[in-house]
This record gives sequence, structure tokens and C-alpha cells, in this order.
Amino acid sequence: MSEQDKTIKDPSGKILSLVSHKLKTPLSIINGYSEAILSQAGKEKFSPFAAKALEEINKQGLKMAELVDKLLTYNKVSRMSVKELKREAVPLKALAKECASTAIAKDDDSVAVSSAEPTAKRGTYIEIDCSESLTIQADREILKAMLEEMLDNAIKFNNKMEKIIKVQGANHGDSISISVRDYGAGIRPQDVPHIFDPFYQVDDYFTGQINGWGLGLAMIKRGAELHGGTVNVVSDRGLGSIFTITLPIQ
Repeated sequence: MSEQDKTIKDPSGKILSLVSHKLKTPLSIINGYSEAILSQAGKEKFSPFAAKALEEINKQGLKMAELVDKLLTYNKVSRMSVKELKREAVPLKALAKECASTAIAKDDDSVAVSSAEPTAKRGTYIEIDCSESLTIQADREILKAMLEEMLDNAIKFNNKMEKIIKVQGANHGDSISISVRDYGAGIRPQDVPHIFDPFYQVDDYFTGQINGWGLGLAMIKRGAELHGGTVNVVSDRGLGSIFTITLPIQ
């Protein structure tokens, strides 16, 4: 059995899955009711404190729901085998645009998705350099989760007023690569060997306020391995990082 064909034997996997599912129901209730109450703000006379509290409850509830979804995704991918992959022809540029739109929607400062040069002075800009015809045989759901995670990281580990992110897809003959480049904080050399380890987080640059489990990069690595590929990073502290997924052409 090949290394890619083996599922990760993680005894904590079932625990993670159980915790995630147990959190989803109460979170959906909290978020549903808070949104319903907020929708009545125009009709009801809430005090400034009550309005602020409701907004914060809803905001934090949505963040927690997103964290639970990421935990479930990691658990699913980490326990999959190659035989469970649902391969199909995936157009990379269309997928990149979809993932960019999702990442933009999550970021309060994001204002544009573009394949051209950015023109505004504030916001998040995602430039996509990829041929319309470039496709790869892959599990679309997993590839989408991997690219979304790379874009999420490129945005949140960047405290600049203007965040520029570049996505590039390239055909190398026997493989296809997808790179995400940012110009954010970068990664310290001593952290690079560990960033793909489950639950490892590099957040001191932002005083520990980054939301996440430290599972995103571990999920990306496992997703690449399932497809017979790799993921690597080139990073300079203070100048940014380039994360690249390389998958063989089947």
C-alpha cells in the first residue's frame, strides 16, 4: 500500500468529529435567533448596549461556526483514503475565482477580485493569473477547501492597509501547480518546519488574536498527499510567503 493510500490513524479524529457535531446544533440556534432578533432592530427599541451585545453575539457565533466547519473538514480529509477521492476535471481559473470571492466576502476590508492590477488604496485584492483552459483531475471539494484555506491565511496573516494576493496556476508538463503569494508578515525560519503540523500556530506577530485551530495547513498537506502531490512554502519574514500546491497530471 502506497503512503498516499493510507489514512491517518489519528485516535483523536473521532473525538474531533464528535466535538464538532455536538457544537453545530447549539451554534445554529444561537446564530439563527441572534440574526432573527437583529432583523427586528428597526421595529424594536433596543438600548445601545443591547444592540451592541446582540451584534457581538452574532459575530462571534458565526466565527465559531466557521471554526467548527474547518474542524470537520480537517477531520474528513485526514481520515480519507485515495480510493475515496471523487476525481473530475476541475478548471483551475474558475475554481480560483470562486475561492477568491469566498475569501473576499469573509474579510471586512476586502473590496475587489481581479485579474488586473489593483487601483484602489485600501482593501484586499486577489489577482488571478491562470489560463482558462488549465484543468486537473482532482477531487473538487477537497481542492476547493485547500485553496480557500490558502487564501484565508494570506488575508488574515497580513495587517497592512492594502493586501495584495496573487494566485497563479501553471502547467509543468507532468504536473500542475497552484501558488498563492502574499506580501504580509511572513514566517520565521524556525517556524517553517512545523507549520504543516496539526494544531501548530504562528500568531505571535498578531499577539495571539488570530482565529483558528492550526489545522488548515495540515489539511492542505494531507489533501495534496491524497492526490499524489506536495505543498511547500517559501517565506521571508516581513516580506510575505508563497505557498505552492503541486499535483501530478493523471
